[in-house]
Amino acid sequence: MARIIPNENTWIGFAASGAIASISAPTAAEITAATDVTPYVISLNASSRGNTVPTPSFDTLFETTTTGTSAATFDADFYRDDEEDDAWELLPRGTRGFFIISRFGGSGTDQKPIAGDTVEVWPVSVTSRTMANMSNNTVQTFTVSCAVNIEPAEDATVAA
Repeated sequence: MARIIPNENTWIGFAASGAIASISAPTAAEITAATDVTPYVISLNASSRGNTVPTPSFDTLFETTTTGTSAATFDADFYRDDEEDDAWELLPRGTRGFFIISRFGGSGTDQKPIAGDTVEVWPVSVTSRTMANMSNNTVQTFTVSCAVNIEPAEDATVAA
């Protein structure tokens, strides 16, 4: 089993609200129309977590649980750019859309996903876009935090 790092193995795009008809099967054309934000991404935390609900009973000291709800979070750090500040301009607070993530790279040029590839599609609403602290001799960056307002498709297959 090979272990890989995300560098040169990942593709991340952002599509505006309404640009993807089916998050479980985004089309290659929808992905091509998305803005490639991969060069701006420093870090990404797109994750979901399930909750458990206690189901105690008087007949035992062991407290059982059952499956509860799930929730998701989405945060990402990006670079600013003095000429093509695409990520900053694309993601102001209140923006709704879809992050498309190909963690193991797509089969297309520059790791772009094409028909048959597996991707994650995260429907989001940007809740904050915050500049990181500026300090001497460091690159300017910002953080985007998002609400995940629809259950993400964490194992979607790109349609033709």
